[in-house]
Order: sequence, then structure tokens, then C-alpha cells
Amino acid sequence: MIRCLISACLGKKFFHRWQILCAALVFVVQASAPKWLPANEDRPNIIFMLADDLGYADLGCFGSPVIKTPNIDRLASQGVQLRQCYAASPNCSPARTGILTGRSPYRVGMYDFARFPQLHIPTSEVTLPELLQQAGYQTMFAGKWHCSGRFNVANQPQPGDHGFDHWFAHAGNFGHNPTGFVRNGKKLPKQQGWMSEIVVDETLRWLESRDTNQPFCTFLWFSEPHAPVVADDEFLQMYQNEETDAAAKQLKFGGPQVNRTKADWNQKHHFFGCVSMLDHHVGRFLDQLDEMGLAENTIVVFTSDNGPEHRRPDSFGSPGNLRGAKGHIHDGGIHVPGIIRWPGKIEAGSVSQLPVNGTDYLPSLCAVAGVDVPNDRVIDGANVFPGLTTGESVDRPIPMMWWLYHARGGKEVAMRSGDWKMLAHMMPQQNPGGHEDARKPKNWSIMKFIKESRLEGFSLYNLRNDAEESQELSQERPEEFQKLRSTMLELFREIQQEGPVLQLGANK
Repeated sequence: MIRCLISACLGKKFFHRWQILCAALVFVVQASAPKWLPANEDRPNIIFMLADDLGYADLGCFGSPVIKTPNIDRLASQGVQLRQCYAASPNCSPARTGILTGRSPYRVGMYDFARFPQLHIPTSEVTLPELLQQAGYQTMFAGKWHCSGRFNVANQPQPGDHGFDHWFAHAGNFGHNPTGFVRNGKKLPKQQGWMSEIVVDETLRWLESRDTNQPFCTFLWFSEPHAPVVADDEFLQMYQNEETDAAAKQLKFGGPQVNRTKADWNQKHHFFGCVSMLDHHVGRFLDQLDEMGLAENTIVVFTSDNGPEHRRPDSFGSPGNLRGAKGHIHDGGIHVPGIIRWPGKIEAGSVSQLPVNGTDYLPSLCAVAGVDVPNDRVIDGANVFPGLTTGESVDRPIPMMWWLYHARGGKEVAMRSGDWKMLAHMMPQQNPGGHEDARKPKNWSIMKFIKESRLEGFSLYNLRNDAEESQELSQERPEEFQKLRSTMLELFREIQQEGPVLQLGANK
């Protein structure tokens, strides 16, 4: 009809010229569109799997000499291994907050794991599931929430208030036959089964009942291998042999600043079996995706919320050659395994050295879903898919930063820019540079320490040449040191000013 009207009004000669012009415009638009972006009608489904306290070297595909993870290894062989993957924090709740908001957890006010009732993600924040939900995605959550100091109460937002159509959540960690689960606000009786088994079963039921005409986004946030470090006997028995005893001697635990005085080598099979049980149920879930015909148009992300725990008798997670562990700002606390599978877009079996941070998932997954990120607030993350799919450069205007006021290992704040990483500690404090948890001045509240501390004791490392952070370079590279110090101070002050004031345990 439109063509006939134009032809009648302009004549046949002009109509053909109009056709040529339109074709040229279409070609220009298609040529200028990023090659990695799917067409709107082909928007991929999204599955985000998060392990808890899984170290960088706790998977077979990431170099574990002990732990068998054939299913997650298979996932890696079908996608990309992120060899420079970071959690948004060396601590649970802040790391999860970074994933959901794309922002530094300290901007949001998630200053610690949710041990204080005031800690939560405010409804004023805009989360990844909210943005996807508004764009027509069906959204669901299953597993460990730990983003609310008060779980499942009316005066604090819960998963349903942050964009999840369906949620099946636990306040913290859970083991065998756990109590404490809540489904869409309703308290549930004791659940039967193991941690990842329960989460996977719920997700599969939801996938079967969803509207198949809409794309979906699913968050599976597992409890393993965080305490309680438990597993079914079939997985424990895999590691009760001399072969395991010999291989375990190759494990590294983050260096001398990681205090493992409580480690009981007679319990190592509990940790190894716990990871293998997680792997088993991840495999079961991926097999079902294949059977349901969902694998080809689904992005699958697998990563960890922070580095491995080291203060329990059954703590046998490993950061590999990296320095530090959970709670440390050195890479052992934040540098985690990462895998992304996107059939047809990301090369199967590829390995990437592109730095990817927990705050990057919101802008990255919004981009593939055709959703604009909020422009009324700072988004610290960057869209990394151009780098992972076509090797294009990634625009990262804000350097990656990590901050934990009670971090272990002598530093509390870190920033990475390119291959360079700078660390500093917050001052004043009782024992600056000590390997134990940083301690604020005795007469300061936690919030005073967070809001009024200053950075001192800067150190500089080049991660490309020194992943172990063993060679401090501030004297050898003074120009880089001064430039990064200035950038770090400016970013630190900005986040410090933006973060809300909360009453966290008064002067405790």
C-alpha cells in the first residue's frame, strides 16, 4: 500500500530512486550495528549460576590437581574461560550486590555481608532482573539470597521487590534437608535433598511452567562450597584414597599471609566432594536444557562470589598461584573462575584474558537483551561482550575497584587499570598492614571508618607480568604510580561520598 502511494505521488522513476535510497540506508544501519548483537526477535535467554566461596583453581578446567568437575569443564569447552574474571568484592553480600546493580557495592551501601539488619539493596537501586523484566523477560531466582539484613520481612525489599517474578530463596547458606526456604514470600517446610539439587529442581520446574513465547532470565545462586561443607557419600568417597592424598599436596592456598591454622587434612575430602556434588547438579541442569531445546539460544554464566575460605577445618579451596584468599583484596580474594557460553556468538573452547568484573554483568547482559542501562546514576561496570565475541576493545571509563573495610592481608582498597593494580589501606587503623582483619580505631564507629578514612600505604603491581603480586613496583615505575594513585584517590572519595550512612552495630 505504501509503495503504491509513493509510486502514484512521485512517479515510477522517483519511486525506484526511493527504493535504492532505502536499501542503502538499511545497509548502512546493518553495517554499523555491532556484530555481536542479536536481532531483537532472537534475544537470548539468560542463566546466571553463582557458586559460593569457590576458588580460582577449584575446577578441573581452571587447573585443580584434585577436584573432578567434568560437567563444568564441558560447559567451559562449549564457551569461553574467563582467565581474568573478578568478583565485585572479596565478600559475599557486596559481591552479589555488584552483580545485581552494576555498581560498586559501597555506592549502594552494602558495606559488609548481610550480618547487620540495616544492610540491604534499596528499592531506589535498579537491578538487572528489573531491567530485563521491564523488557519482557520472565525472571526467576533460586538459591542463596543474602542481600537483605532482614530476610522475608515487610519493611525491607526481598527478591520479588528487585525484579524476580518467581523466587525461591534462603537467607544464607544451607546444607542437607534445609529449613528456612521461602517461595514468593511464603515460608516453606523443610526441603528434602542437597543444596544444589534443591535449587536445580526448583529451576527446572519453573522452566517447564514458563510462557514459552517470552525470553527468560534465571539466577541459580548455589550454596556450595561455602559452609556447611557437606556432600552425599558418593561424592565424598571419590576422594578417600591415596591418589587424592598425593594430588592434594600440590594445592596452594594463597601464601603465608593466609592463616590456615585450623585446617584439618582429614576433612579435605568434604570440600572436594562438595565441589563435585555441585558439578553433578550443574551437569544435570545443563542436560535438561539440552533436552528442552533451550541451549542454543541461551547465555549461560558460571562464576563465584569471592575467593576460597581459609579459616575452617574443612577449608581446602585454592586460589592457585594467586596471593590471598576470601576477604583479601589481593587477587586470591577476588580473582575467581568465570565461564560464559553463548552458542554461535562466543567461540567454543576459547580462553580470554579480558578483565571482567562482577559489576560488568548488568551492562553486558542488558546490551544483549536490547535494554538501556540507567543514565541517572553511576554504573561502574562495562559491556564486555564486544571483547568476548569479536575481539573489539571494551570501553571501561571507570577502573575496577574493590573495597572491604575489614579486609585481611594488609590492604583494604584496590583498583585495577589495564595490567596495573594498586592497593592501599584505610587510615587511621589499629595495625595498618597486618595480615589479620583490618581494625578501625577503638573510638570510631564502623561508619566513621568507612566515611572518614583516608588512603595510605599504596603499593603497585603489574598483573600481566606478576599475577602473584610478589614484585612491588612503586619505586621502579613512579609515573604509573603517581597517575594511578591520583585516579584511585579520586574514585575512592567519590564512592565514599555517595555511599549512604547506616548505623552498623554502633561502635562495635
